[in-house]
Amino acid sequence: MMKTPVFVISGLLESGKTTLIKNMFLSPEFKAGGPTLLILCEEGEEEYEREFLTEANITKVVVEGREKFTPSLLKNYEALYHPRQVVIEYNGTWEMSVLLDTEPPSNWELASIYSLVNSKTAELYLTNMRSMFMEQISLSSLIIFNRCVDNVNRGMLRRNIKALNMGAQIVFEREDGSIVEETIEDLPFDVSKNVIEISDEDYGVWFIDTLDHSENYSGKKVKFKAQVFLDPNLPKKTFVPGRFAMTCCADDIQFLGHDCRYEMKKLGFKTKDWVDVEARIEYEFSSEYGEDVPILYLENIKKAMKAKDEIVYFM
Repeated sequence: MMKTPVFVISGLLESGKTTLIKNMFLSPEFKAGGPTLLILCEEGEEEYEREFLTEANITKVVVEGREKFTPSLLKNYEALYHPRQVVIEYNGTWEMSVLLDTEPPSNWELASIYSLVNSKTAELYLTNMRSMFMEQISLSSLIIFNRCVDNVNRGMLRRNIKALNMGAQIVFEREDGSIVEETIEDLPFDVSKNVIEISDEDYGVWFIDTLDHSENYSGKKVKFKAQVFLDPNLPKKTFVPGRFAMTCCADDIQFLGHDCRYEMKKLGFKTKDWVDVEARIEYEFSSEYGEDVPILYLENIKKAMKAKDEIVYFM
């Protein structure tokens, strides 16, 4: 049986979901997909004109409340409309579990989750509604920050997202829809130097950037303060120097660090010891992740005072 792809567009109210969906429907590739079922879990200020829906071969339905979003409703939609593709404009106040725990028709298959964020209100949501804001984007493969102006703190926004959802592609759009290109000037440390020194408060920035920009770090030396993590499951003569970071809320703290290989007979430190590390960064293929990942090669390590703030934040 041919699978029916389901595309989910999430985001809080007035984040631009409807505009993105309209642009999707205008693309030749999407039009070629066949009859589309558009499921609205909320209706924003911008509407879908009847002429537009007819021309794009779209059937629009509205779900009146999360209690109505049920397996039987979705199966009824399939039986009534037989769509070749499904787009769900998701309600920004619903938990993602409402979507994921609702069993779809057997021929429906989740293709992608995209999230829209209004950059003008993003910092406000991160400060006052952090859990709900982050939960909406936790599973997204693409996150678009739209309506960016020059003073938007892109680095802070990227750090917060990547700490929770490392695999997400993040795009910043200006108010005219053009893409904002990133530059190394956005970083709080100098990656042009052969030895990159990372301050305690910038550890999270550095960790996230090493995942995205190998060209900035490959073959370079780095100095930073970290805690030691030892585990018998790690390769021989390997430990992880890292920091604990709050990615979503106080209950969601992760240890962020890269594998570090050493040649000395014994490391001489135990888990949670604070150390100053100097290491060379290389990128090597990981079968677990299916891509090149940062690997540290230890050049020097010594005991250190603990950081003033033991937890890394991404604000």
